[in-house]
Order: sequence, then structure tokens, then C-alpha cells
Amino acid sequence: MVGVFKINGRDYSKYIKQKTGLGWGRDNTNDSDAGRDLAETMHTMVTSHQRTLSLKMGPMPFEVAMQLEADLEAGDDGVEVEYPDLKDGICKRLFYNTSIDAAMEQFTEDGIQVDDIAFTLISVKEATL
Repeated sequence: MVGVFKINGRDYSKYIKQKTGLGWGRDNTNDSDAGRDLAETMHTMVTSHQRTLSLKMGPMPFEVAMQLEADLEAGDDGVEVEYPDLKDGICKRLFYNTSIDAAMEQFTEDGIQVDDIAFTLISVKEATL
């Protein structure tokens, strides 16, 4: 399986940090009646799941970082992300972005390099696109 990481169709795969650059998580969304009964047995009553992707990226040219920022902010309905999912393999889902941090790594005659870009994506819904 070839790794891919795209946001809104733009490939950012080569900018993901090695080893710790893409973190994957799945959380249960539980019904309001979930919890322990009098016998102390847990009833999760899972209604859906939520994916969380934690990204660390860079270094990249300033212009690529600007495009990444624009892609992350690109819509109230979510951004389309193609990524490796531990359950579904390479798939596409809608995600929303909570925040983004970055460091201006280096100023050179060839331009600005941006590094240590960190952001989190949270799935809008369980369904793949």
C-alpha cells in the first residue's frame, strides 16, 4: 500500500515528518444513556465513531505552507482528506481543522522555509467519500 496524504486534492505526503508525523485515533461517540448500571457493568451504547488525525509537517516552502493554511480553512462543511485509515485503508473523509501552529524555520535568498507545522483534524462524519 502506497502512503498518501491529500487535503482538497493537494498532495502533502512528502512534508509529513517521519515516524511521528501522522497520528491516528478513533473515539466512540456514545448515547446519552451510556454508562454503568447498578451491577457496575459498562454499557457503551456506541452511536458512531470519530477519527482524529494529528499532523506534524515540514520543512516546506512558505508558499506551500500558505496553500496548506488555505486548504485547512477551506469550508464550513469540512475539507476532503485522503489518508491511511487503520480500519478502511486509504480512504477519503470530511474533516474539520481546530488550529494550526508553525515556525518560520529559515530566511534565505531563495525564500522562507516553514517547519514544525502542527494541526489536528477531526472527522465531520463516519462515512467515507
